[in-house]
Order: sequence, then C-alpha cells, then structure tokens
Amino acid sequence: MGTLWLTLAAVVALLQCVNADVDLTMAQAEFALKLLRDSGPSGSFAILSPFSISVALAMVYAGAGGKTKTELGDVLAKGAKHEEIVNYFSALMMGLSKEGVGYKLLSANRLYVQEHLDILQSFKYVIKEKFDGQLQEVDFAKSTETAKIINEWVEAKTNAKIRNLISSDMLTVATTLALVNAIYFKGDWATKFDVHRTTKKQFHVAENQNREIEMMTVTQNFLYTEDETMQVLGLPYKNDVVSMFVFLPKKKFGLAEVEKSLTGEKLIALINSVGKDNKIIVELPKFKLESKFELKTTLEQLGIHDAFTSSANFSDISVKPLFISHVIHQAFIETNEEGTEAAAATAILMSRSMRPSAPTLPIKFIADHPFIFAIVKNNHILFIGRFH
Repeated sequence: MGTLWLTLAAVVALLQCVNADVDLTMAQAEFALKLLRDSGPSGSFAILSPFSISVALAMVYAGAGGKTKTELGDVLAKGAKHEEIVNYFSALMMGLSKEGVGYKLLSANRLYVQEHLDILQSFKYVIKEKFDGQLQEVDFAKSTETAKIINEWVEAKTNAKIRNLISSDMLTVATTLALVNAIYFKGDWATKFDVHRTTKKQFHVAENQNREIEMMTVTQNFLYTEDETMQVLGLPYKNDVVSMFVFLPKKKFGLAEVEKSLTGEKLIALINSVGKDNKIIVELPKFKLESKFELKTTLEQLGIHDAFTSSANFSDISVKPLFISHVIHQAFIETNEEGTEAAAATAILMSRSMRPSAPTLPIKFIADHPFIFAIVKNNHILFIGRFH
C-alpha cells in the first residue's frame, strides 16, 4: 500500500487566455460558494480558501487519467480541456507572489516524495514548471519526523498562522508522496479604520440573540453596489490589487436566503458592478477566525468519486496505483483597523491500492448582523467566509 499527500493553500493571479479564463473564473466562483455552503449551516462561522483547494486538485488532476480525470475536471471547470485547466492554475501560481509596503501575497509549492519511489519524470516536470514546486525526499515510515518536516514548512510559509496541519497518524507506511502548497496574505487597508473610533456594540446573531463585539467605523468613498436582497461593500487594500468584499443581507436575519441565492455568476457580477462614487459610513466588526475541515465528503458530493476508490487512475503520477483517502483544509483570517492577515493550507492524502448598479445617494453600511465576506484579486477568490 502507498499513500500520497497533497497540502496547499489558496492562490490568485492574472490570467492570459481571456475567454477560457472567464469560464474558469466563473467556475471557481461557483466552486467557492459550494464549499462555503458545505462548510456548515449559515448560522456558523467559516473561513476557507477555495483557491488553495482548487490548486491542490489541479495538481492531482495533472496526474490523473480516465474517469478520475473527468470527475476532477468537471469540478474544477466542466468542459475545459486538460491544457486549459493546467495552464489556468499555472498562471495563478506563477503570477501570485507580490510584496511591497503594507502588502504581501505569497504562495509556494513543495513535493515530498518517499525515498526511492519512482515518480514519473513528466509529473515532476509539471509540478516544477507549471506549479513552481520543489521536490524533497522523505521517509514516510518515520511519520512523526515527516509530519514535523511538512508542518514546519507550512508554518514558515504562512507566518505561523497555519500550525499542525498534518498529524503523524495521517502518515503511514502506505504514504508515497505529499504535494504541499501554502498561501499567505497580509494587507493594510488603503483607508484604515481609526482605532479610537472602535467601540463595543451589539451584533445581532439571531432573533432574541445578541453578542457584544468590537465594531470598527470609517467614513470614506468605497466600492459599493446593492440589489434587492443585499448590500455589497468593497474595501481595497494597499496597492489596490486585492479587496475584501462584504455581502450584507438587507434582512437582518436573511443570510441563509442570500447564501442560497448566490451563484458564481451573480457573485462575479456583483463584484464587477461596484462603483466608487458614494461616501459610505461603514461599521464592520473586528474578527479573527480559524477553521479546519475534512473535505472528502464535500468533494464527493460535488462529484469527485473515483479518486477516492481503489479504482482511481493516477497513472500520470506513478506506475503505482494511488487513491485519495483524506482531504484536510485549514484556514485563518484576522481583520482589524490596520488591515487583514490570512493564510490557508490543504492536505490531500492519497493511498496506493491494488489498483446591479451602485446607488447615487450616500448610504450606511452597518454590518451588525451575519454576513459573507471574500478576499478577491482580479475576480479570483483567495478566501471566502461567513461571520455570524
């Protein structure tokens, strides 16, 4: 028996083939919403990185064949060709990392391989040339030592925000390799909140249920739009490359309805329809969230079945038959008056088997009830979550 791990985090970058990118971007927005819905009920906290999960699946997809490849491709971007999917995520990875004053967005990949294991040169090439991944040999039989090696790498790449992603009991003598990607983002707001204006306020969790939070306040021209069910606020970070979008239901307890009605197409349309002609009075909670999920069941519900069975086809990775046994995802976000810090990591364990327009009048955006938020770059969702 053998095992393959894949660990990663969310990523985003500029793309090239315009028509294909538009379709894939829409597919990824839909994927992000499906993941959010499956992360728990609308009355719960959540933070995850759809791009982290997507990039992990894209690397696995690059080594898949037959029905396994078809199912993975349908979830990543139904109807897209192999080259389109691989090149799309390659462009995301290669164009992601950027660092400047008050802004840092970094991502990295690493391939941990069992000593003396024959991984196809073609797959090594794809990981290195398409995903900028580095290779390191380890002994998975020494599970504690190897888990420590992987976790320390993830921790270093995420500024210690993602710790202990992999436990030693997840690694067995069957483990053959681990593909690891980590993403880290830290950005100062283009317009910061005044810490002296932050006050204690009531957050309306549900009818007859409130809790006290720290509410930040700022008045400025911000990105804004709305439709009949929600207000949408865009808060840019420095360099104006990445923004946080907040989707606030107009009905105080209407998050479940809004979440259910959102589609990838609608999400992107709302993001693209924001205008910056209105002075907005913003009240937004300070928050710090961390989530950890086992995503195997979620991915099965989305249509990935064959990859989790002994009949899985990953023949473009190794001559040894492999299948996915676990998918672990962990994400972190902290937002305050200065800006946002966020990180994510995902682990995919594989085992070898025998086989609308903005309003013209000034408005108030008071986020004192549950909302959805997303950190977005060029229509690509790095992180998405729910504050409740």
